[in-house]
Amino acid sequence: MKNKFLYVFLTICYLFCSSQPSLSASQIVADNALWRSSINTKSQQLTINGQDNDFIITLFIYSGRQSLLQITYLQNSNFLKDTYALNFSIGTQNFTLRKQNSITKNNQTYFKINLTTQQLKIFIHDFTAKENAYITINNDIIPISLTGTSSIVSRLLQYLDKQPMPELPSPFGKLSASNTISLSDFSIFHNQLLYGMGIVVFLLLFGRPLINFFVSIYKRRMKNHSRKKALRIANYQIKQHANILYIKRDQLIYKDEYGSLVEDKWLQEVNRFIKSKIKPGLSNYQLLNFFPQIKKEVIKNILYTAKYPPKKQTKIFQRTKKIRHKFSPKMNPFDYEVYCAELLNQSGWDAEVTTASGDQGADVIAVKRGITLIIQCKLYSKPVGNKAVQEVNAAKTFYHAHYAAVVSNAAYTTSARQLAASTKVALLHHETLESFASSLT
Repeated sequence: MKNKFLYVFLTICYLFCSSQPSLSASQIVADNALWRSSINTKSQQLTINGQDNDFIITLFIYSGRQSLLQITYLQNSNFLKDTYALNFSIGTQNFTLRKQNSITKNNQTYFKINLTTQQLKIFIHDFTAKENAYITINNDIIPISLTGTSSIVSRLLQYLDKQPMPELPSPFGKLSASNTISLSDFSIFHNQLLYGMGIVVFLLLFGRPLINFFVSIYKRRMKNHSRKKALRIANYQIKQHANILYIKRDQLIYKDEYGSLVEDKWLQEVNRFIKSKIKPGLSNYQLLNFFPQIKKEVIKNILYTAKYPPKKQTKIFQRTKKIRHKFSPKMNPFDYEVYCAELLNQSGWDAEVTTASGDQGADVIAVKRGITLIIQCKLYSKPVGNKAVQEVNAAKTFYHAHYAAVVSNAAYTTSARQLAASTKVALLHHETLESFASSLT
């Protein structure tokens, strides 16, 4: 019964928030030394912008569609000629802004990204709570002062409390307690209330079965995803040991005196390989329980790969060197490692993801024209520290590699950059990995 009253209460609150009083004028609401906020009543738009370190950071908040974060570089754009994205980090959030093709007559360069309502809500919280945000571009971290943002947003909210724009996203699209619904809108409100009550009744009757249905779909998708991930890990092990498997097969298969092939010892060797390499690799990623589901396919791949000599194996594997993954901040760390390896394979490198244990700090090992490159991949939501630099530098020594790099979707701390400069470790965003690798050969 308590839940029913809660549903009714939330529905009524939503319907009150859907009324639409209008703003009276377009004007600058607040400004200080760095930041300014303004309202455009005609386009139903809020704008918050500020300038620091040759960058203008502008947040456009629209009514009825996604907000837009834009960063403008004010100096000569030749500095950013080969740069197609920059990273903007604020509090717990990291955004990759794409370079826009259009450049103004003042030779300014624009980078943009759309923000969801949830992203905007967290953005505004960090925007008013933190002292600095950070722009990462061409491996440089540039601080942006957030001094005065709290007062800018506070005055903007005070203005909207008196003259609200309810269609704006949270936390700006809200009404003050003093606003009421006019009599002319009562019939509309009545229809909305009946519609909302119908939704509440529907949720009370069918909500639990629908939730159970979608939860079951989600569980099946996650199970299927884990099975595919387990198969990818097993296939990487097969590929890494393909030459040895070919030799073992050649040694252990023979014809008896009747002319029949005897494969008993070879099949025992296959089982030994699964026990010593495949299963430990799956166990490292807590995927060992999926082995029974992929066992037949794994054995089939082992037997197929071991039939061919090394030159033939290389041609077979090269057919699969296509990028199967697309970057997403929600991808797991192993898939991010695979994604980075695929980027290198696209550039003509022979790149392999290492196993989780015994890799000595190397996530990806890539070879091209006798040059070895060691990569450590960091899928982070915060700046990467100097521990990653230490580990990949140690891996470079262990594998006698020529180059080492840390690749991440996030920025890097000052200490990490200082250590990287002294150890000659490259600090990269994954979008610059291909161009960096191409410069080494």
